[in-house]
Amino acid sequence: MWTTMHFYFRRIIFAGKNNIPDGEPVILIANHSASFLDAMLLAVLMKRPLHFYARSDIFRKEWANKILRSFHMIPIYNIEHGKADLQRNQETFAEGEQVLSDKGLLLIFPEGTSRVERIMLPLKKGTARVALQTESKADFNLGLKVIPVGINYSDHRFRADIHIQVGEPTSIQDYAAVFTENPNKAITQLTRELEAKFSDTIIYVAQPERTALINRLLELYRNDTFHALDHLRHVPILKMEKEICAQVSEMSDADAANKMNELTQYDSLLQRNGLMDSSVTGRYYFIFGHLILLIIGLPLFIISLLLNAIPLRFAKWIADTKVTRIDFYTSVANAAGGFGYFIWWMILFIVAAIIGKWWVWLAILLTPLLLFLGIFWWEGFQSFLCHSRYLFLKWKKSPILPDLISLRHKICFWQN
Repeated sequence: MWTTMHFYFRRIIFAGKNNIPDGEPVILIANHSASFLDAMLLAVLMKRPLHFYARSDIFRKEWANKILRSFHMIPIYNIEHGKADLQRNQETFAEGEQVLSDKGLLLIFPEGTSRVERIMLPLKKGTARVALQTESKADFNLGLKVIPVGINYSDHRFRADIHIQVGEPTSIQDYAAVFTENPNKAITQLTRELEAKFSDTIIYVAQPERTALINRLLELYRNDTFHALDHLRHVPILKMEKEICAQVSEMSDADAANKMNELTQYDSLLQRNGLMDSSVTGRYYFIFGHLILLIIGLPLFIISLLLNAIPLRFAKWIADTKVTRIDFYTSVANAAGGFGYFIWWMILFIVAAIIGKWWVWLAILLTPLLLFLGIFWWEGFQSFLCHSRYLFLKWKKSPILPDLISLRHKICFWQN
């Protein structure tokens, strides 16, 4: 799954990971925008076992319960799954407390529901309740911390980016006196503190209906502002993007609608002329060197296509035909891609054993690497076509280019 995710997503940035201590009890609280992929992503990237709650209805089959339990998943019961099971949450909380008492790592989604809208929901009090009860049973000597983790997808599609931001930890020992005096007051105060720190880790707007607007604006903003290795140079990417979100949240409804209309016009012009936004910004270099690399890499791309087309099509077919909720799409595509590709690779090994030629064995062993090289070649080919069209239109002095640049300048309010 580590390989699958790094193929499916173009870039995964994990900032602030050092804020999560090793060998200590920790509750991670994360936003929830991609169904079970959120937990799977953190479980893959963490170096220690991650236990997390999941909706109880997926545990009903005995075989499913065994498999999910082996992945450190704990069932949690909601009212929508029946009132009779709600009391079983006492068992759920007890399991979480045991994980923490054993100095484990527990993940909770405190907003309580998965959605693709780029918003922040009020945190439920369950996290504070589990944390305080666990710490109180150890006389506030356990050293438990609650740490927010923002999982920020640039979009829910193939080759999108992910920026994971770990926030500042909260020590539960600091609430010992308040909890002893008034447990409900301590739960409320802790929830408010967690909410404030949590909000610093995620990119969101105040209005859910502006999700499409902010997603596209952030794409343009990144093309204007950031370079590929900025996260290694400690550029405050998240802070800068949150400032753009704040400005979009403050727009009037009329201004937001007007901005969306301008974006629609701009994207339509790009599509009709076979261009991409990075062509218009002019942030591209060495067009002839680009072409030479494409020519050299073409044989590898063809081999990659022959070896990898079937599992890629299979994963897309599963996601396209079986998913009815958009927040499940990337989760299903990753799961189907990861497990489907592993089975496909085993089939290729059988083929190599039957043929018995050394060059077949070599090709099969290098198949995953060829998969990565193939997608890089295809992305480079697409960008080369767009940049070449832009240069051709520029050479012809096409009137469409001044229109595109002017419209983009109107859209990109940060340039002013």
